[in-house]
This record gives sequence, structure tokens and C-alpha cells, in this order.
Amino acid sequence: MSQKTVSTLSGKHILLSILMIISVRLLSIAADRFVSQEAISLMFAVNVMTAALIVYNWKLVDRHFKRSAASLPDFFLFTGIGIITIALWSWVSARFLQADMMLPDRLALIGIGYARPGMLIAFSFMEASLLNIGFKNLTDRLDVRNKELQAILFSAVLFGLFMTLLFTPPDFLLWVRTYLYWLVLTGILSYLYNQSHSIIPGIVSVTLVHLAMMILTMIG
Repeated sequence: MSQKTVSTLSGKHILLSILMIISVRLLSIAADRFVSQEAISLMFAVNVMTAALIVYNWKLVDRHFKRSAASLPDFFLFTGIGIITIALWSWVSARFLQADMMLPDRLALIGIGYARPGMLIAFSFMEASLLNIGFKNLTDRLDVRNKELQAILFSAVLFGLFMTLLFTPPDFLLWVRTYLYWLVLTGILSYLYNQSHSIIPGIVSVTLVHLAMMILTMIG
């Protein structure tokens, strides 16, 4: 992005948005005390708190949707780039890194049939919205004038660390592998945002890739 991005989010708005994301983890822990099924607990928390996050950030989402709608060539171009790069990185992360990706395993998807629709929604569109709205809030005050690469790297380092600490079990080697996963994924999302001036290509890309991964997991 060649021009300076003017922050439109207040400090209070950013703080409450970040607290909502943290509440996903807290609500998941609380729900697990009742259902004793981590996949369902996380599904419930992601759906509930991300819905609240979207409503709270509706002006932001609507503004970015209008930007993408006004520049459809850029939207399709960077959504396509996002789908390809995120799909490749997700494959590498699952096959070689064995990172703790925020996706349900086959046992959860197949064995808990009544929760399947909720899982497909939670870990595709809702997770995509949480990631893109979250990193936009967390890094909103960055001055990216003539500093596009620095902005992408800083966003990746900061939000990747935030997601790793929040959602990864306390295992050092798993933490390192998962941090690398979040670091690169957030870097891709930051690149898509900086190039298209909208979080919508990132939301659509993660949604489609994660949805495809879950469907392939079920039928594989």
C-alpha cells in the first residue's frame, strides 16, 4: 500500500475487539466443563464470539465490502492469490509442520454428526472473519506509509504470536511449529489487505480453503 492508512478505529474499539477474541478461548474453556468435547466447545465459542465481533465491527466490514465491490478485478485477483497461497501453506503446515491448526479432525467431523454444520461454519467463515477482523484491529494504528513490507512483517509477528499464545496448548515444540503457521498465514492475509485495501479477499480465501479442507477430511 503506497499511501498512509488512516486509522478509523478508536482505542476503545480496538481493545474491546481484542477482548472478544480472547473471550473465544475463555468461553471455550468454560463450555468444555459442560460438554467435555473440545471440538464442540471451540465450535460454540468461535460461532458465538465471532458473531458478536462481526456485529461490533459491522461498519468496518461494510466499508471493506464496499471497497471490494467497487474494485472487482482486484477482489478476484487477490482472492485467487489468497486461495492458492493459503491452500499451499495449509498443506505444508498440516503435512510437514504438524502445526496445531484451528481445524477439527476427522473423528470430530465424522463422529459428531449433529455438530457438523456448526463446525463447518465455525472453522471456515467465522474463523476467517475472526482472523481478518482481529489482525486489522490489532495493527490498525500502524503507519504503513512507504513501509509496506515492514507493516506486513510486523502484522504477522504480532498477530501470529497473539493467536499462538491464545489457542495453542503449552508444548514448546508445538508452540514453535504453530507460531510459524500463524506467522505465515497472517503475513499472507496482511499482504492481501495491503494490496487490495480490503479484508474481504482474506475472509473469502480462508473460508473457501478451510471449508474445502474439512470436506476433504470427511470424505478422505
